[in-house]
Amino acid sequence: MAEDAKERVIRYLVDAHAAEVGGLSSLKDIAAETDDPDVRAAVQEHLTVTQSQADRVEARLTALGGKPSDGKGLLNTILGKGSDLLNVFHDKEDKQTQDVIKAYALENFEVGMYTSLQAYADAVGDTETAQLAITIIGEEQQAGDKLLRLIPQVATRAVSKTA
Repeated sequence: MAEDAKERVIRYLVDAHAAEVGGLSSLKDIAAETDDPDVRAAVQEHLTVTQSQADRVEARLTALGGKPSDGKGLLNTILGKGSDLLNVFHDKEDKQTQDVIKAYALENFEVGMYTSLQAYADAVGDTETAQLAITIIGEEQQAGDKLLRLIPQVATRAVSKTA
């Protein structure tokens, strides 16, 4: 049986909530492992925003009669395992660079996810969900921009260690 418009919005919100919860775990790991104060500050700042996003998405999901998934987010599993595999033979500087890239990729994945949610919600007349998505898109873009600016700083740190 095909899902109706409300069921699809709920499914999108369940996926978004899972991505936010999974993102919290990844961001906490990055903040704990970095020795770069700028990276730590940017990630810790976005941790607060991400928790707020998870809470707002969950509230909207509940208002529509849905409930968050109990499972671990697929995105978190893929990004976490992929990063672990990439970093097996790398030094600390490479791992930190990969972690910032992973966080940047997560923010951009979420921009795409919320853009899809916003477009669908608009198309079916769910203005409240669409507005929530628009707000979160702006927050994700801002976090992504900060992380992108940090990638060269972290990536070039190894120069001083090899010179």
